[in-house]
Amino acid sequence: MKNKRPNAVILYLSRSLPKDIADLKESLRLLCENFNNRFKYPVIIFHEDFDEKLIQEIRCSANSHIQFEKVKFEIPDFLNKDVVSAHPFSIGYRHMCRFFSGIVFQHPSLMDYDYYWRLDTDSFLLKNINYDVFGFMQRNNYIYGYITILKDPPEVVKNLWEATKKYIEENKIKPTFLNKFIRNGCWERYYYYTNFEIGNLNFFRSNEYMEYFNYLDRLGGIYEYRWGDTPIHTLAISMFVPENQVHRFRDVAYRHQSYENYLGFNIYSMKRISVKFAKFFHWLIGSKYIE
Repeated sequence: MKNKRPNAVILYLSRSLPKDIADLKESLRLLCENFNNRFKYPVIIFHEDFDEKLIQEIRCSANSHIQFEKVKFEIPDFLNKDVVSAHPFSIGYRHMCRFFSGIVFQHPSLMDYDYYWRLDTDSFLLKNINYDVFGFMQRNNYIYGYITILKDPPEVVKNLWEATKKYIEENKIKPTFLNKFIRNGCWERYYYYTNFEIGNLNFFRSNEYMEYFNYLDRLGGIYEYRWGDTPIHTLAISMFVPENQVHRFRDVAYRHQSYENYLGFNIYSMKRISVKFAKFFHWLIGSKYIE
C-alpha cells in the first residue's frame, strides 16, 4: 500500500480583488508548468464571492482539475465583536488565520484526502520539481513539510505561549520537540512559513490537533491579537509530531513576497542582498532553526 498514489490535493484561498486574481493565475501557471502538468493532482480554490465568469476565467488559465468551494467567514458568536473590530489587521486577514488554523481541515471537500499542499495566491514555484512531493511525504512517513522558519513579532502572538503552556500542563502533554523553540522557558516566536506547507490531513483532523485548535479558538486570540495559523501549526506540530516526521523542502525553488528560496539558498529579496548579508541574516534570526 505504501507505493499507492497518495490521495492528495493542492489548496488555495483567494479574494476576488484584481491583484489577487492576477497572482493566482500566475501561481497556477507556474504550479502546472513546474509540477502539476506531470503529476496531475486536483486543486481546490476556496473563495467567498467568485462569480461564474471569474471561475471560468481561472479554469482557462490553468491546465489542472480545479474545484471551487465557496466559504462564508463570520466572527464566532462567542467573541466580543467590539474587541474584534479594534485590531489594526483586517477582519478578512484574521478570518484567513482562523480558516487555515483549523476550520479548513473539517471542510467536506477535504474528507477524501490524506495530504494537502497549501499555497497562497502569491506563492510561486520557480523551477521544475521533478518528483512527486506527496509520494515523497507518504514513502517517508512525513507528517509535515515546510520551506523555512521565520520569526513573528511579539504583538501578534501576545498570550499565545502562556495559553499553550497552560494547555500542556492541564492536559499532561509531553511535547515531542517543542524544546527546540524554547529558550529560558519561553517560546522564541519561531514559526513554519505556511504559505508553502504540505501536511497529513489525518494529523490535522485528529482529536489532539483539533482539541488544541478549539481551545485556542475559544480564547479569541486569533481575532483579538491576530494569532496566525503559522504559530498555531508550529506549536501543535512541535508538541505532537515526532521531529523525524517533519521535513524541510530545501530543493524547491520558491518565492513569496520578499522571501525567496532558490534551490536551498533562501534569503529575502535575493536580487538586492549580498550572500554575506544573507548569511548574517540567517545567523541573526537563529541559524539553529533555519538549518
